[in-house]
Amino acid sequence: MASEAGANPAVRTTPAGAQSDVADPRTTLLPVPQNWEPAGGELTLANTTRVVIDPATAGRWTVVPGMTTESDPIVSTRPLREVARYAARDIEARTGVRLPLTQANSANDNGIQVALDAALAPEVGPEGYRLEIGRTVRLTAPTASGIYYGSRSLIQLLVGSADQRTLPTGVLTDRADTTVRMNTIDVSREYWKPRAVADVIRQMGYLKQNYLVLHFDDAEGFRLNSPKYPGLAEPGFSYNRADIESLDRIARENNVTLVPGFELPAHVSPKSAYFHIGMADGPREVEPGFGERDTGATPQNTCQGYSYSHLTDDFTFNLMNPKALKVSQEMLDEFLPWFSSPWVHLGGDETPPNMNRCPALRDYVANSNGKYATTADVEMEFINEVNDQVRAKGRTSVVYNGSEGSAHNIPLDTNVIVMDWTGSGTAAHLKPYDKIVADSSFLYLVPARSGRPNQQRIAQTWTTPTDPKILGWGMHVWGDDLGWAEGQWLESLSIMPRGRVADRQWNTRPRTQTEYAAYEATMQTIGTAPGYTGVQQPNTTTNARPIHQYVMDPEFPRGTYDAHTSNNRRGIIDRCDLSGMTPLFVSTRSATDPDKGQVKVIDSGGYWLGASNLTGPWSVTGTAKVSGTVTLLGQVDSTNRVTLSPTDVTVRWNGVTQSFGRGLGSEQWADFALTSDGSTVTLYLDGERVGSVTSELTLPRSRMLYGATGTTLAALDIYAQRLTADQASSVRTQRPEAVCATYPEAPTLPAPRPAGPPTRS
Repeated sequence: MASEAGANPAVRTTPAGAQSDVADPRTTLLPVPQNWEPAGGELTLANTTRVVIDPATAGRWTVVPGMTTESDPIVSTRPLREVARYAARDIEARTGVRLPLTQANSANDNGIQVALDAALAPEVGPEGYRLEIGRTVRLTAPTASGIYYGSRSLIQLLVGSADQRTLPTGVLTDRADTTVRMNTIDVSREYWKPRAVADVIRQMGYLKQNYLVLHFDDAEGFRLNSPKYPGLAEPGFSYNRADIESLDRIARENNVTLVPGFELPAHVSPKSAYFHIGMADGPREVEPGFGERDTGATPQNTCQGYSYSHLTDDFTFNLMNPKALKVSQEMLDEFLPWFSSPWVHLGGDETPPNMNRCPALRDYVANSNGKYATTADVEMEFINEVNDQVRAKGRTSVVYNGSEGSAHNIPLDTNVIVMDWTGSGTAAHLKPYDKIVADSSFLYLVPARSGRPNQQRIAQTWTTPTDPKILGWGMHVWGDDLGWAEGQWLESLSIMPRGRVADRQWNTRPRTQTEYAAYEATMQTIGTAPGYTGVQQPNTTTNARPIHQYVMDPEFPRGTYDAHTSNNRRGIIDRCDLSGMTPLFVSTRSATDPDKGQVKVIDSGGYWLGASNLTGPWSVTGTAKVSGTVTLLGQVDSTNRVTLSPTDVTVRWNGVTQSFGRGLGSEQWADFALTSDGSTVTLYLDGERVGSVTSELTLPRSRMLYGATGTTLAALDIYAQRLTADQASSVRTQRPEAVCATYPEAPTLPAPRPAGPPTRS
């Protein structure tokens, strides 16, 4: 068996053939490594083990000049010394094994030796590494990026062992098959708290992904808050420069390039309305700010009424107005310095096709003396001019595919990277471009649209790109119809499919059925990245006051921009932090009831909330009128839920439905309360205790009030405690004031310890 942790020397081997609880890299590591040559033994880190940094390469980030450059977004330019310091911190955070650092002649030291080695470059490339485990541990790579990725494998091997300090002996040689291993998260349609964004970054690094687009800019919100543009981004639902610089620092620590994602000339509703440069705005200069302005709009200089049916005219810039280009350039001047990324995403897709019919724009094309042949030419010129500015700043533009195929006279600049979200990067007109595949048919997670990554296709059947013009591929998380969903909830839905993507990005070999079936267990074994916080549950309360209180005010909730026409994406206000939004094309409306005052008459689509289940204790109280069976609260897939009907109230948990045998009555107001201590759920109707059922239901907060047309809601409150019978009764006559949820303080990673001074061994 392995030696005791405190024994000397610092590391000792275990004879082959002894029973082992040590991890096997071929079944423990994610991504699956390229090559493992087992030596049949074990090595246990001792309490005296240290990280020994090669002094000759400690201050360098590469030893192969020309293989990578500082403007290459896939590599880290942090010096070896710094990468080693953070690796030691992360090992301690996940395993408890404390590893002092020193610089020494590693050939004579029995600790964990870390060095850059140019000779490995042909075999492992710019991001690969070699991890040799024998009587010592030796981690080498041509770049500090490779050292970082090797340290992630080392952490996973330690976590996968029974004592979290024993390693298998052998040689692990690993390299990346895909250059750009990317993800996108949509922080525009709903604001993700920085903690949730940091979780994504850390987990990406843990699984060797390297490129994250933060989509800050869309119809539902612009999320970068600068004093230069007061009011454009809403405080509390946006990121200031300090937030971004903190996230950018975390990204650099984890070998992730944090790419700012903007939109133009479509998906720009808040910017259009703020600067008065939308399709319905004329050319007159007015002061920025939301609200009506006289912009000199006429049918000859605007395209009023040519947007998508569910979106207002602000969705797209008025491309005939020079101010639209000027504003776009000025905003890049303001925000690009916030980011270290050499790439910037400009959007560029989904300009409303009806704009082709706009008389003013058609005349603009016709009067261009042959410069434009189509309206797509106007759009391409706009994108190209913004790209010129990006290039002048030494950066590279990324755009979604879209209108470039319809342009006739003005092609999209070929120095732009095209992110193909409608295909696999093989369209003939995209041949000149570097590309990133973002195929929405199997790489999109869109919870409110039932969009899920096809994990089996990703892992087993998709033929990964071999065209050298395809730089990489990845997954996208979009928040359509969600509005106020929690980033931590979206991340909880994303982490498993994103891991599948990461596994196949690094090592593109199709996974066997055995590997595919073992994936979830492997993810459970290796866990999450150092510093990952995950879903935080609200603190339990004792004050009998709700943590969510839904009011029927007809106003649109704050925190998301109302970019939609009157029968699309309507909100319901939570006095705290979980307002709800209807899907597209619904008939949910605000109304006035003679007895209850303001109410909501709710379409069968209900509302999307987007929060994790409340583990309990919990209570939910409300006043409603139902005509059919409606899901009061449910998960994304409705597997666990609470339902109301005229004849019954039910709770469903883990495939078991429990009935209370009494409902709310048909088309009549009823007060209801459900309370749970975590194992028993009790129902009260109109102040009377109906009964209890045995159920460990955690209260779903993904969706509410869906599945039946015509449900009318007057009040709904959610509590992080089990109400007593008296409390459940008293809320009928005196609705308590909400006290918004508080959360446990999330643990943070300590600063890494400095490396000791150079020593002689």
